[in-house]
Amino acid sequence: MKRRTLLSLLAAGSASASLAQPGQRARDGREHVLILLELRGGNDGLNTVIPHKDPLYLAARPSLAVTNGPPLNERLSLHPALAPLLPLWQQRKLCFALGVGWPKPNRSHFKAADQWATANPSGEGNGWLAEAFAPYRRSGPLVALGPSGCDAMEGTDTLALQLSSEQLLQSQPGSVTALMDTPSPVLRRLLEMEQEGQRELELLRRHLKALPAGIPVGRGGINQQISLALRLLDSGVSPPVLQLFMGGFDTHFNQAPRHERLLTEVASALATLDAGLRQLKARPRVTLLAVSEFGRRVRENGSKGTDHGSASVAFLYGDDIAQSFIGSYPDLGILDSRGDLIATMDPIDLYRHALAGTQVAGWRA
Repeated sequence: MKRRTLLSLLAAGSASASLAQPGQRARDGREHVLILLELRGGNDGLNTVIPHKDPLYLAARPSLAVTNGPPLNERLSLHPALAPLLPLWQQRKLCFALGVGWPKPNRSHFKAADQWATANPSGEGNGWLAEAFAPYRRSGPLVALGPSGCDAMEGTDTLALQLSSEQLLQSQPGSVTALMDTPSPVLRRLLEMEQEGQRELELLRRHLKALPAGIPVGRGGINQQISLALRLLDSGVSPPVLQLFMGGFDTHFNQAPRHERLLTEVASALATLDAGLRQLKARPRVTLLAVSEFGRRVRENGSKGTDHGSASVAFLYGDDIAQSFIGSYPDLGILDSRGDLIATMDPIDLYRHALAGTQVAGWRA
């Protein structure tokens, strides 16, 4: 039980939402799954979508400037490690969100992660996904496939599950029915949510299919998460939200080879997802949003790395991508008082773009 969920239940007291029964999920004809990919550590947006001709960029990064990536337009290029994604971008299945960040960014990983999780610059409140999907409980649980769950799914009465392949392959869930006669309304609700989670887990187990043959799944945690996500999307009872996690983006030193390896893994994961989706015969429409809690400083440091910064680049991939870019690239000649990029796109606007095709398209309209 996460902190935000427990606090929400304590505040709600005896209030209890109706529980969905297996096989009774609402279908409104607009079935659409949102996948949130969290790139934790602070991805360097400047070396992801690159202003490769900007003299200010070249001067600020004498050892880290990347100038040999595939061009996206006259001003911007893509890191060479992301070249496998270029066809997706050309097909309008991939969009880059430029200059995304909070007006007053926080350089702490923990505070910045809270800001993104709550869609609030203060970092306080319920998870934005939990709030957005709270009215649609019968569409199924929000499911985190990453190793540490997802705070964006926590804080309301929305059911959030953290799953692994091992859990889905177990034959029988546990049971809490013997404790349901507790007089405490808060404990009763906790037990009800546990029971609801067990029912949903069993529903997913019953419908989970094997991954279609021929889908290339690479090694590494993110690729295993992608594999499980594809199986859930092919199940016919896919949760409305899936979360994926990839860490390691805190590149304070020796950034060039580390960042290249990380972006290579990102490109492999998205290419695997795309190849898999093309093989699934009856699947929901999909939007994937990839975000990081902040970008890096404009100037490289003395360890051939970059320190915590502000605005960065996000990815949108999926069936309903209408644009090549959203937002505008920050001006490297106009920095804030700390020498950081000034964000040109609020994360809340980015979230609205990601939710545009889903049943919660009107979130915070």
